[in-house]
Amino acid sequence: MSQSVLDEKERPHRYKVWLLEKSENGGLPGSPESKPARQSKPISKLTDLETLMLLYSYGRPMELAVEGTFMTPNGQSGPCKTKKVSSERVEFAYPERASYSPATLQAKPAIGSRVSLDVEGLGTFGGVLTSENEDGFEVAVNKENRSSVSTKLAHIAAKRGSGVETAYVVKPNAVRIEPVHKDCSFTDHTGTLKKGFVVNLSQFDALIRTSPANIPPLGTRIVIRGPEWHGAEVAIVFEIGFIAKFCLPIPADRFSTELRFSAA
Repeated sequence: MSQSVLDEKERPHRYKVWLLEKSENGGLPGSPESKPARQSKPISKLTDLETLMLLYSYGRPMELAVEGTFMTPNGQSGPCKTKKVSSERVEFAYPERASYSPATLQAKPAIGSRVSLDVEGLGTFGGVLTSENEDGFEVAVNKENRSSVSTKLAHIAAKRGSGVETAYVVKPNAVRIEPVHKDCSFTDHTGTLKKGFVVNLSQFDALIRTSPANIPPLGTRIVIRGPEWHGAEVAIVFEIGFIAKFCLPIPADRFSTELRFSAA
């Protein structure tokens, strides 16, 4: 993909004025009315599995073709096969030459009907039928089942040998952390300010979830906002987010779970 690049350098902060934040009750640090500063959480390394669990809990889809069965509200059931699975929704295809097809149902379920599913590797869970055609259907996973589905997807990805991204390795042993403040704002290659959430990050890159319309093109330069600005290059894109490689690594003495990537 060819795009114009936003050539915006990280702005130096000669005076660390952003450290002079007001306390919750309005006092300045050190003043009698101020409360003790909250201690930063210690940095702890996230394993590949923990990172995958975070990512899939945020709704990242996986291409997965496994067999399953479903039951409609009127008690009829049929075979199905997954095409794409996330913790939030599952796309199914009707197996070729299967005895079941939508036309064979005496009472075809309407959009919005609840269905029960039993899927290989994912177990049993419920959902709501959101769309259906002659090739298959899509189900929105019930909220109470999403955690279980995302955990199983992470384990499937780990068994496949997938790290955060097998196609992109910044540092093999880089420590990845989950920030306390997840809100993120960034300026894309067109200069447009957009928003997202930081799933996790290392000193060298950040894994950012955002809406499909906000995902910047691969290889473009963005500027991640916050008390300090970070120039970054989009290294990996997928359906619900992207990985941005920092132009300059975050210094070790400033790498903390308390980092902020949004002005808000």
